[in-house]
Amino acid sequence: MLNLIDTTIEKIFAQEKLEARLQTAWRKQEKRVVVWRPDSRRITVHHNGRYWYGSVPLSAKEVSIPRHWYPFGEYRESGDLDAAVELNIPWSNDKRVSGFFARDAETGAVYLMHDGGVGGGRKGVGRIPFLAWSNPELVPVAGGDGTRPAVVVAPVDGSSTVADVARFVQLAIDFKEAAARGETTTPQALTAQRRFGQYFDEFSGKKRRRRLEEVEYISRHGDIVRAVHDWRERTLRSNEAIFKDGYVDLGVQAGGVLREIYEVKSSCERQALYTAIGQVVVHDDTRNGACKRFLVLPDGEAIPADVARALARADISLIRFTLHGEKVRLSQPKL
Repeated sequence: MLNLIDTTIEKIFAQEKLEARLQTAWRKQEKRVVVWRPDSRRITVHHNGRYWYGSVPLSAKEVSIPRHWYPFGEYRESGDLDAAVELNIPWSNDKRVSGFFARDAETGAVYLMHDGGVGGGRKGVGRIPFLAWSNPELVPVAGGDGTRPAVVVAPVDGSSTVADVARFVQLAIDFKEAAARGETTTPQALTAQRRFGQYFDEFSGKKRRRRLEEVEYISRHGDIVRAVHDWRERTLRSNEAIFKDGYVDLGVQAGGVLREIYEVKSSCERQALYTAIGQVVVHDDTRNGACKRFLVLPDGEAIPADVARALARADISLIRFTLHGEKVRLSQPKL
């Protein structure tokens, strides 16, 4: 899981590691006029003959959200340089700035992240058009007042850092060229953008209180499985047996044949639901429809309409749980 880096000192430390990597590879340096709509500024840029970047701290006197400004673009020897994308890092934790740092909770590795907010003032350019056009893998980052989906641009201090940053810059360049050709305003492109917009709306509903609940649900996973076990045990027939293993939260066998399979998840977010559907489908090895499939999910959380249709097609039923102190209560479907 990735967590937002939210302290200024940690951001500065990550920024210094990132710049050390970039400057080692992009050794050339010069003063150039950098243009971003609707403004321009003469700054020092570092480049490798193909890509350039600038690094400028901007105070509250200069911008509404103080940040470290990181414009990147394609290098040319003469004329002004156009900023293809900005990988800015705000000193506050303001989502209006697209760049930020995040740490992997397991490995401690720090990554430069970007939420896809590619600007430029042209029709068909923006966060949703960019994400729909590039179709990157988005990962959730916990922190601030909710969970933020973003693209992993690069580790701040790794052997692939410079190449990964250059790849993202080129992606932004290609996107803007596609927008100039009208490829991001076609009916097909607009349909894809609406789907991405819905995806972001789902994420935006996950606020801090909801994340605290999810942490509790994760910590109570064993209690929830036990509640399903106890409920199912009360109606168990003489030829049936309950089991669980590393892949199945709970299952019921009859005569050695799988008859029921249960998967517990701590949220109704898409990734959790995709994983749960995959688990019950993969581990139902009966192949004849004889096994009943169940997802055990938090009560009060909506399931996206397209996922609900998929559950119906796959004949997967739902059990909802709520926590009341030490007790777990289940909505009990008919078996």
